Amino acid sequence: MWSKIRLAIYGTTALAGIIWPFYFINQFINLVRNGNIQGSFIDIGNAFFDDAWITPTSGFISADTAILLIAIFVFYAAEGRRLKLRLWGIYFPLTFIISLAFSFGAFMFIRELKTNKELNEAN
Repeated sequence: MWSKIRLAIYGTTALAGIIWPFYFINQFINLVRNGNIQGSFIDIGNAFFDDAWITPTSGFISADTAILLIAIFVFYAAEGRRLKLRLWGIYFPLTFIISLAFSFGAFMFIRELKTNKELNEAN
């Protein structure tokens, strides 16, 4: 029972990790389209990353996330190798292409499936 609950939580967080962050990406895209943020592609990219540190609150969240990212990447590698997960390295680029919330939820979902499979085979 707990395994199914964990799978539901991990699956939900992976899905939310696509939807909720992209809500804010869409707002940023609208700022660019409306001309509130202008310049070259590099200027727009710099504005995006600069905004992550613009207030003490956003700076706190950005710093916290950056440090968490290091621990999660170590976790991906250690658990991926330990459990012999196929394609465990795909979660690194997915973190930057989609979002950390998505990649971590998806990794934990696949990890839970693998551990459940191993437990069922042992019994």
